[in-house]
Amino acid sequence: MAKLDEIAELLTEEIKEFENSVSRLEEMKAFLMTYKIKPDTKDIDFVLRRYNEDQKKVIENQYKLMDNVVYYIKKSITFPIWAIKLFWGLLVIIFLVFGFSVYKVSRISDIKLEAYGQGEEKAVGHFRAFFEASPEASELYQKWLEPQSKK
Repeated sequence: MAKLDEIAELLTEEIKEFENSVSRLEEMKAFLMTYKIKPDTKDIDFVLRRYNEDQKKVIENQYKLMDNVVYYIKKSITFPIWAIKLFWGLLVIIFLVFGFSVYKVSRISDIKLEAYGQGEEKAVGHFRAFFEASPEASELYQKWLEPQSKK
């Protein structure tokens, strides 16, 4: 019987502890039901602000690098400016000389005709002077000019 009394005592103690645990759970349940949870985003805001600042710094560095690249691209000209100007000047001179040459070549036939006319005038003038100086040669020339068919 003593054993039964011990077991009964242990059971009553366990039941009392269980009741105490249940009452504490009910208190906690009541507390948790009335407890208002406020979301705390301070840590997330801090992380996002820091990330935003880091991104701004990265973007500024990229702009600086891009400015440097554009600056060096603008400065890196393959040919110096004076060489380009000299090239264009020579090109203009070549076109002028070429145009003048074409003009002169196209006038060659006119020059030939003019030279032929001058040569003809000189030859006729020379023959006139010769015939005036020697009338016998003029008479022989006039006979020679007559048609051969009269003979």
